[in-house]
Amino acid sequence: MNQYETPEKKAVSIAKLYTQHLGEKFSRFQSILEETGFDEIVIGSGESKMQFADDMAYPFKANPYFREWLPLAKRAGCYLQISAAAAVPRLFLLNVEDIWHTAPEALPAGFDQGLEIVEYASIKELKTHLSKTEGGIAFINETNELGLAADCWNSKAVTDQIDFQRRAKTPYEQECVREANRQAVPAHRAAYQAFMAGASELEIAAAYLAACNQSENEMPYAIIAGVNEHAAVLHHHNLFKQPQTPRSFLIDAGVAVNGYASDITRTYAFEPGSEFAEMIRMMDTVQLELVAAGGIGKCPIELNVLSQLKVAEVLRQFDVLKVSAEEAFDADLSAAFYPHGLGHHLGSNVHDRGSNLANAQGDKVPASEKYPKLRSSAPMVANQIHTVEPGLYFIPALLEKLRAGKHAAKFNWSRVDKFIPYGGIRIEDNIVVHGDGRLENLTRDAFAASAF
Repeated sequence: MNQYETPEKKAVSIAKLYTQHLGEKFSRFQSILEETGFDEIVIGSGESKMQFADDMAYPFKANPYFREWLPLAKRAGCYLQISAAAAVPRLFLLNVEDIWHTAPEALPAGFDQGLEIVEYASIKELKTHLSKTEGGIAFINETNELGLAADCWNSKAVTDQIDFQRRAKTPYEQECVREANRQAVPAHRAAYQAFMAGASELEIAAAYLAACNQSENEMPYAIIAGVNEHAAVLHHHNLFKQPQTPRSFLIDAGVAVNGYASDITRTYAFEPGSEFAEMIRMMDTVQLELVAAGGIGKCPIELNVLSQLKVAEVLRQFDVLKVSAEEAFDADLSAAFYPHGLGHHLGSNVHDRGSNLANAQGDKVPASEKYPKLRSSAPMVANQIHTVEPGLYFIPALLEKLRAGKHAAKFNWSRVDKFIPYGGIRIEDNIVVHGDGRLENLTRDAFAASAF
């Protein structure tokens, strides 16, 4: 899809890709039905939930198994039926009179091709359209309103198959994440400008939302906007309302398009010529090197090891470490400054599923002994979308343990103390691993194409 197309042409193009996407997903799920022996797979979007002891509902978000089929993230009470006996998937939409709420979310124009759409008024009526064979339905949903047997509700045999095949994204899914990157870039720039103008963290987040024209509830995840020391809080969501004397700023925020997410992080120094600004530039170089190291068949565990070594090299170059990067890595010293993995699979889940599966039967790739909590461990495959997000942080709780530990003499603590007020650095791009070996950096392309 051409980024210079008119909105009308873009809408037509994405609708065509969506029709192809439905065909590809339907074919994949037919194979899953054959493998698992079910007559059909029924996926619910979910139901809205009421807050405890209140008459207010939580914001609704359809489950990711439903979102990878349909761009109806805000519509509860939907069901998708994929049957071995049908030619196309069937979408059931709840049709009841409701004068209290806005009309439910509708499919975008052109997205009804390749679908059979049926309206229903009750679960009793819905069941008349489903398989009558005992044990014939594999039902995926948070609640079991169909009253199926336990081995038919969220069957692991089925969800493992789905999670394994969803690693390879269709052209439609890739375009959704690509567009989510395009829409996030102006918002990132608006957030940066708000920071440079001395805004509070809450004001920065508001500037982000205004620039991408979405509400907070439409975000794929809560905006992380950390000024100064708060940049060292990996998931800083309790945004301050009071402005602070600006030194540094880390923003981790995306946009959702048709249920698919972008996940982008950038870090800025208030003073462009400062030593911290130079550290950001060096981490940016490291991040691009790690992007280039990926590709089909590459092992995320090995790439994570490489990222730890590269971050240790940055610490050594800035005289934070008194020992070599290799010695720091061997003693696990760099992990205190970089306590998370290099990245994760991205799609209808921000942390998409399936990236630690060895096969469709649910066997997992053995976890790394050194990094057992990594989200991705299986080799990269064609058409997969990954984030690449190395970080370098000065987290007081972790640093105090080092300062009191047996390796304290291996650090230059005056240098550590100098950088603590800046919090930390994370730079994150979204990458498509194409079948021809090409690595497409959706995030850098979006920044390059968008005027500042």
